[in-house]
Amino acid sequence: MVLLSVLLGLSVAPASLAQAPGAAPQQPDETEDVAAGATIVRGSYSAGDTTADWEAAIKDGKPERIAEWRRYGDFGSANVVFSFHNGELMHYGEHGRRRGGQAGSMDGFRRVELSLSFADGRFRDGHKTVDGIETEPTEAEIRSAQLQAKVALERLAVARPAWQESRRSTSFSIASVPESVPSAEARRLAGAGGEIVFRCSDTLHAVLGAAEDRLVVETRDRPPVTLMRQPPGARYDYFGAGWGAERRGEEIRLDEASGRSLTCRIVSAAPPPAALPPNGQ
Repeated sequence: MVLLSVLLGLSVAPASLAQAPGAAPQQPDETEDVAAGATIVRGSYSAGDTTADWEAAIKDGKPERIAEWRRYGDFGSANVVFSFHNGELMHYGEHGRRRGGQAGSMDGFRRVELSLSFADGRFRDGHKTVDGIETEPTEAEIRSAQLQAKVALERLAVARPAWQESRRSTSFSIASVPESVPSAEARRLAGAGGEIVFRCSDTLHAVLGAAEDRLVVETRDRPPVTLMRQPPGARYDYFGAGWGAERRGEEIRLDEASGRSLTCRIVSAAPPPAALPPNGQ
């Protein structure tokens, strides 16, 4: 299958594109070795109940492929692969285990495979199977794949200094990027669980909780502060502690009392998979 070929393609990369801890070993396949001549960047992130390790292959300053190994807590796990051409999403592949729906497998999880192809930023075609049963990808899954790709690229952009400064000793080089997320206290104040993390600068992040009733702003080496949701018609969507924030789709405009204004972009948003319908329909 196309999806499995994409995932298996990761296993033939020299040393760097190894399986995540605990993943089943995969056999090499006759697919492109994207690590040849590439810089390999590794990192990790968390969002709500989701934790993940990721790995990107970069050639000529542009991402060729980003792989993620996600753990959804009690909801399951997934291997996700994004393939790009000139910075545009070309393919999204997912191979995972999701909990939900009736008449699932004996362990309560369903095996989901999702393969979506894109061209010029638009969905072209794709397929989905649940426990081996063919079904159509949903509009929500297609939109989610596109959003996840944008977040993955933004996360890679944040890590740019680390991999640009790396030096190639062979055909590829590795730059390990430490996890860059707000503190546990910032997440607690936002209402931990399904939160979205925005990067405003190298030293400033904002966290929006699942209830979206408050926005927590955290600057490195300073305690986090809370901005409360404002009533409709107010100048800002969130306000407090010398900050005002306006939500603009996938971005937040953050204004400080000093006059400084920042644009904050999503760098961590991987909610647990939605419940599956009965019998994979």
